[in-house]
Amino acid sequence: MEYAEHEFKLSKTDKDGVSARDHLEQIERQTGKRPKELDGPQFPTVISYIWSAFCSLSGTRSAGFSGPNPLSYTEVKAWMELTQTYLNPEEVKAVMKLDNMYLRTQNG
Repeated sequence: MEYAEHEFKLSKTDKDGVSARDHLEQIERQTGKRPKELDGPQFPTVISYIWSAFCSLSGTRSAGFSGPNPLSYTEVKAWMELTQTYLNPEEVKAVMKLDNMYLRTQNG
């Protein structure tokens, strides 16, 4: 989850629609020095399929006036049926936990 939180923070955009990652990479290009904020926890390959499921679902989410809407269990179920991907209840819980973390970082 530490990897996800770091990625979500880097992907958060400012009022101009520019992500924190874009700002930091621009600093790296200009100075030739990599900002430490770009380096985060190592990707947990053992649960890469959960990260992949979250990314796929997140890419289809709707948005409202206050930003991205949370994923629903109905959307997860429909995604599993359409993609013929089975996630057990604990894996669905992990996807939903990632979604909550994503929403906190994007709306906070």
